[in-house]
Parts: sequence; structure tokens; C-alpha cells
Amino acid sequence: MITGFTISNVEGKISDVAALQKQRFPRLNISLDNLSVKSDKINITYTFLADYFDGDGKDANNIGQIKLGGTIEIQESKDSVSAVTKKWNESHKLPVQLAEEVVNGLNFRCSATGTLVAYSLGLIPPLVISTTKIQEEGA
Repeated sequence: MITGFTISNVEGKISDVAALQKQRFPRLNISLDNLSVKSDKINITYTFLADYFDGDGKDANNIGQIKLGGTIEIQESKDSVSAVTKKWNESHKLPVQLAEEVVNGLNFRCSATGTLVAYSLGLIPPLVISTTKIQEEGA
């Protein structure tokens, strides 16, 4: 269960003001960068990126970006912490149920914060409205 959520880094930039009127919905990416454990608490550092382009094709030019970073704190039983740590160390992945909770939590909080940054820069808000479902590979 997520017990803490911190956004410790916020960056926003526009590289082509003239192209803002051509902007498309941002391409979103969430990276889980690192996992550390203290007793029954898991800390995951993350990066949330919203990249803005002036078109949809491969030749589209990047016209802006919003980047948020921080830490999520998760409290679990010692057995769960051990299982999560083992999976992370083997594959740099989280168990599916925890991964869904983390990604949906990040989408909600980073979309809200990103909206404020986007408004300030004249960008489309990076809102994720649907719930993310994750499937285990090979399932």
C-alpha cells in the first residue's frame, strides 16, 4: 500500500513557442528508477515525462517537456517486501498488482501537478483519465 508520495523535482520547458499552436497530446513515460528498502518500507524513485511534439509522425519536432521526479513510499509485510525486492533485483520490475497501484498513483498525482505546469507554459495538460492495467509477460 502506498503510504507516501513526494514530488521533489519539477521542470518545464518550451523549445519552440511558435509551434505551440500545432502541439499534440503529450507522449507520456513513467520510469521507475530505483528501489530501496528499510524494514517494511519500500522507496521507489521515479521520473514522469510528458514530451510535446508539433505532429504525430516520426519526423515531428519536440516543442516542450514537463518532467517530474520524486519518491513513492510503500509499506508491506516483510514477506511481501522480500518478494518485491527479489523480483526487482532479477528483472527491474514490480509484481503486477503493486505495479498497477504505483503507475495509477503516479498518473493521478503527476497529471494533477503537470496540469499546473502545463497551464503556465501554454501546453496541453498531461492528464491520464483511464486506469492502467498491467499484464504479466506471457499471460
